[in-house]
Amino acid sequence: MIVLTDEQANAVHRLLTSVLLNESYQISDVENAILWLSPENRQILCPFDSLWSKNLAQEIVNELRNRP
Repeated sequence: MIVLTDEQANAVHRLLTSVLLNESYQISDVENAILWLSPENRQILCPFDSLWSKNLAQEIVNELRNRP
C-alpha cells in the first residue's frame, strides 16, 4: 500500500497526467515521485497490487485518449 500526503498525491497526479497527455513536466516532480513510490517507502499487501495498478493505468490512458 502506498500512503501519500495530499501534497504528494497532487504532485503525482499532476506528473502522471502530464506524462499521459505528453505535456511538459518538471524533473523535480519525477525525482520526488520516484522517492515517494520507491519500494523501500511502501509496503505491498497483495501480489495483485501491481497488476491492479497496471490495469488502472491502462484504463486512465484509454479514457484520456477518448476525450473529445
